[in-house]
Amino acid sequence: MQHFNNIFIDGMLSDITVCDGIITDIAPSKAETGTVPRSDLAFAIPGLVNMHTHSAMTLLRSAGSGLPLFRWLNEAIFPQEAKLTPEKVFEGSVDACNEMLSTGTTAFNDMYFHIESTFQAAHKSGMSANIALSVTDADFENGTLKKFINDFEHYTTVASRCNATTSVAPHAIYTVSGKHLQYLADFAKEHDTLFHMHLSETQKEREDCIKQHGVPPVVYLDQLGIFDKVGSRFIGAHSLWLDKTEIQILGSHHATVVHCPNSNLKLGSGYRFLYTELRDAGVNVTLGTDGCASSDNLDMIEAMKLMSLLQKGYRNDPSVLPAEEVLAIATTNGRKALRLDDNTIKTGNKADFSIISLNNPIFKNIDIINSTNAQRHSDFLNHLIYATHGNAISQTITPHIAI
Repeated sequence: MQHFNNIFIDGMLSDITVCDGIITDIAPSKAETGTVPRSDLAFAIPGLVNMHTHSAMTLLRSAGSGLPLFRWLNEAIFPQEAKLTPEKVFEGSVDACNEMLSTGTTAFNDMYFHIESTFQAAHKSGMSANIALSVTDADFENGTLKKFINDFEHYTTVASRCNATTSVAPHAIYTVSGKHLQYLADFAKEHDTLFHMHLSETQKEREDCIKQHGVPPVVYLDQLGIFDKVGSRFIGAHSLWLDKTEIQILGSHHATVVHCPNSNLKLGSGYRFLYTELRDAGVNVTLGTDGCASSDNLDMIEAMKLMSLLQKGYRNDPSVLPAEEVLAIATTNGRKALRLDDNTIKTGNKADFSIISLNNPIFKNIDIINSTNAQRHSDFLNHLIYATHGNAISQTITPHIAI
């Protein structure tokens, strides 16, 4: 049994009791706020969800800096990835899980290869995950995909033992042909798995698709029948270059998209992510860092700040995407996409949260005595998201214990 005392939850000072990974009790703190030293007080937030990453890319951190996406992939990434062994993928994924946990992330959506290594890394860390096999046309020829499909029941069993799920992840429309995309969508439908791919990441990807197929990427996928097959199981990473018709298609199928502001900015892919339009159309908007080769870190607090500031900046409106809303994107929306249980901090839920100590000068101006619970909570979130980074996290709690 664990006790976490003097923790502000939604602005209310509380004591939390956790037993066997479950929050068994949340009670008003026995101490009055004014009598507890600030250094002994803390706030709590639900565990964050990194909805698009390539964990083992910690091994390639900052590779190819200064190159645009297609040169970056072909000159800096693909050649190095060809040399990675299962042992190296495990090493890189362990480092990634440790980095994510230390910055408040408790669940992630991964796309890579040698995925059993990533299963084991997630298991060792106690994190939740969907770990998908990244697929290109080459994998249809070299037997990688065939092995995954033949052994899918085995992969599913291994994943479940590691508190994870598994699925297929076609890399992108420019690395996977239409017939292979349809094949993978049929597989995802048959096995009720997620379907995670890079989508409309760059203007070049969009323009090339129009030249080759006569329509932009989302319309192309729709014409292939992908959305009819996978529906709300579709996860489109980046989804940066979209028009109204594409947004309507994604919304009508309740698809998920993942904004990756760090990576988009680093690679010069763009910044005008159409958050409001996507949200209003019924798309489940989530947030991710991408892999460390393009984002350089796995800090979801930094990603929340960038997402919010970019929206405010290009829309010339400081009220757009407030801290409370971007936190919901990084928690509730991500868990919905991965089919994970609600991790709101309340009695009966799994213990899946982070603690942020007030023993940090950045939080010095928060009035913890005279403000209302709502104001206290709002002030804290604004300080956390706009003034700190992931190193503000003091402790991360997950319900899963690696065996």
